[in-house]
Amino acid sequence: MMDQSTVEFQVADLAPLEGHGAAPESEYGSSTEQADAGHGAKPGLPQLDTSTFASQLFWLIITFSFLYWVMSRIALPRLQGVILDRSKKIQGDLDEAAGAKRASEAALANYDKALADARAKALKLGEELRNKAQAEANAKNDAVSKQLATDTQKAEAGVAEMRAGAMSRLAVIARDTAAEIVEKLTGEIANAGDIDAAITTALKRS
Repeated sequence: MMDQSTVEFQVADLAPLEGHGAAPESEYGSSTEQADAGHGAKPGLPQLDTSTFASQLFWLIITFSFLYWVMSRIALPRLQGVILDRSKKIQGDLDEAAGAKRASEAALANYDKALADARAKALKLGEELRNKAQAEANAKNDAVSKQLATDTQKAEAGVAEMRAGAMSRLAVIARDTAAEIVEKLTGEIANAGDIDAAITTALKRS
């Protein structure tokens, strides 16, 4: 369709040709009227023209079908593949984390068991060492007690022997002293038996 400016341009170009035989006025007039009629016949948006609904619907179906084919055969499978790979990776990471958690729990349980075993072993070893030390101390005490008893007996025997020796010497000294005293007091030699009996009686009293 030609607008009014196009028609006027053509008329301006044809105006100097009047001397050479211009077109009838009725022809130009009809062309201008047809241009004016074509310029304002169908105002509005072209896609709202009811006469083109069939072609628009046809191309809409073609376009939608093509887009659906592209989405279903190319885009969606790739997107689904990416999502599936991502899901597998996430699941793999979760499984790996769960495995690491189970391994750490097992290691912690083994550590606790080893610690408990070591504590029990240490207690048992300490008890054995304490019993051994107590047994050695008791044995040493028994040996010391026996040695002390033996030494005491020897000391008592030595004291008794020394006492007996001292008493015997004391008896001799006392006998000699008594005989000398009696002889000085009476001028006579004292009876040795009487002196021994008196000394023995005195020693028994002491």
